[in-house]
Amino acid sequence: MTAVDGEMKQGQLNAEGIEKFREKIGVDWPYNRWTTWNEVATRDGIRHYANGFGDDNPLYCDPGYAENSRWGSVIAPPGFLEGAGLTPAIDTPAEVRNRGKGALSGVHMFWAGDHIQFFRPVREGERLWVRRFYVDIKEKESRFGGKSAVSVRRRVYWNDDGDLIAIWDADFVHTERNKAAKRNTEGKKFEQHVYTTDELEMIDEHYAKETVRGAEKRFIEDVTIGEDLGTRYRGPLVVGDVIAWLQGNGRHEIFPYRLNWKNRQRMGGFYSRNEFGAWDSAMRVHWDDDFARSVGANRAYDYGMLRNAWVQQMATDWMGDDAIIVRVDDRVSGFNTLGDLTRLTGVVESIDTDGEWPEVALKIECHNQRDERTAYGTVVVRLPSRERGLPEFPVAPADHGLLPGMLVPHEGPWAK
Repeated sequence: MTAVDGEMKQGQLNAEGIEKFREKIGVDWPYNRWTTWNEVATRDGIRHYANGFGDDNPLYCDPGYAENSRWGSVIAPPGFLEGAGLTPAIDTPAEVRNRGKGALSGVHMFWAGDHIQFFRPVREGERLWVRRFYVDIKEKESRFGGKSAVSVRRRVYWNDDGDLIAIWDADFVHTERNKAAKRNTEGKKFEQHVYTTDELEMIDEHYAKETVRGAEKRFIEDVTIGEDLGTRYRGPLVVGDVIAWLQGNGRHEIFPYRLNWKNRQRMGGFYSRNEFGAWDSAMRVHWDDDFARSVGANRAYDYGMLRNAWVQQMATDWMGDDAIIVRVDDRVSGFNTLGDLTRLTGVVESIDTDGEWPEVALKIECHNQRDERTAYGTVVVRLPSRERGLPEFPVAPADHGLLPGMLVPHEGPWAK
């Protein structure tokens, strides 16, 4: 339940709490119709997600165009899975479900990076299933506020036929709110950049030059190491961009009115009273400057997954309709606050011809107007070949990324 005085709980990060959190490893944290955003990959849901991070690729947004692609229908951008899927009904004993309950409560979490393996696309009309559970937590030092811990939360996605779609590990940094806030107040003074007309015109010129490779094949034989992917800009970030992202990706923690009340009964520690005394969620770090400062940021900041979507968009626009992303590894290395302008750059880092299909590694980075790196990552793609034709996805692992003792779809209670 929420604290009576409405103050945000200030949890402690210590060895005992980390050890208790470790009890969560392998315990399902289900998505249900309350917490998922897209149970089914509908045409509208896919388009809303793509538009939410600024992507109008016709493969995602134009059914007539997509029908003539190799996929035969609309497919979803790779990051669509982040807000998708239901967890199948699994009979988990209460003593298992409650393992680690309350561990690190009141300790703030930042999305810090992703490690994703893809095995098939998400097609329009598919119903999606997901298992979500922790696989690790370690103590470390962090620039976000001194002592910290990093946990790894895994999500495994299938379609209705039990075909594995992706294994997605997300890293989270845990820090004490009061220590992070103290670090922020003791740091150098923050000055917000105010953009000139010339700067805004430069950004618009870059938007006007952006292209989508689309149906024009990019063959593996034509790619060279060191090839430049170009430069793109995203921003300056405004609250409307955060709203657009939420329209596409969704967040159950900010349901309104009666649903807000119900949420507070389930996860009261996530809520506190704001400056005018109303209950508000911790998610307001993304639009409330004062609250964001309380966790160590200079201003309200974006969602880490938004930058993950930008990184992947840079790859999908470059590679074309017939190519596929097979792996993504990215790191969120700093805050992208309101008013920040993100500059994305990319280069072909390597070409691996030793596996079942040649793979191109794209190194992509995000820097703000202060030239601080706020995110970076590697996107591995398979491109068409003049000799071998269209690339295929990797073969799914037999264990589907599940931990020992966890049932895979054809063995579980949701099997057909």
